[in-house]
Amino acid sequence: MVNKHRKHYLSASDFDQTLTFNDTGYVLSELAGISVEEFERKIKGMVRLNLVQQGAELSYLLLHDPEFRAKVRRDHLREVGKRIRLKDNIQQVYEILDQRIDGYHFDFYVLSAAPVEVIQSALEGIVPQDHISVRSSNTRRRAKSTRWCGQPQVMAKWPAWSS
Repeated sequence: MVNKHRKHYLSASDFDQTLTFNDTGYVLSELAGISVEEFERKIKGMVRLNLVQQGAELSYLLLHDPEFRAKVRRDHLREVGKRIRLKDNIQQVYEILDQRIDGYHFDFYVLSAAPVEVIQSALEGIVPQDHISVRSSNTRRRAKSTRWCGQPQVMAKWPAWSS
């Protein structure tokens, strides 16, 4: 029986800084054949110039860096999600927040500037796709290509529930 008098809360977690060990860019660089040194050099340059907000560096590279645009494929993004290291007990935390606290319900969302393919692949079977919100880019398929191509986009999904 559903308790209609439960208090509802929204719980949001960052992906790269909170749920993983922040190695998405390193794993993607390795898969795409870009050296770690080159990846770090590009990131340091963006930081030094204050080019992007912290956490959005990888998305910026995917959209604007010629080497990343030429080498990164959509399949790489999905593979990165399978390879990155997740922190322990994410599924248990999600389940507890979703249904195990009497009188309370927490809607758990993941927010990120990382490509949605990475997050969905990493959290497959743990967090529903409709609970993943990205602020980076969507992907589309270029004609006769599997290259990753992004368009700047901001997504905001907020659950609709009654008090």
